[in-house]
Amino acid sequence: MKIAVEGCMHGDLDNVYKTLQHLEKTQNTKIDLLLCCGDFQAVRNQNDLNSLAVRPKYLNMKTFWKYYSGLAVAPYPTIFIGGNHEASNYLWEL
Repeated sequence: MKIAVEGCMHGDLDNVYKTLQHLEKTQNTKIDLLLCCGDFQAVRNQNDLNSLAVRPKYLNMKTFWKYYSGLAVAPYPTIFIGGNHEASNYLWEL
């Protein structure tokens, strides 16, 4: 089993997934799981941005919302460990 480990993606799932797909193609390998270590930023909407503990200049939706809404599908099973920059209101719901 090949596990990719990513740190502090800050909600930019599209970029991380594209990078892993490029790695699979260029290295002729298959990634089975993505493990995100801290600062995943599962931001679904504006309300989640209000609960994010970051400086205002870093308040961005990024791309998690597309996967949450079903507009996009994650190409890899993805597990994350929360960090200090999370949408805590959403994580409390979980």
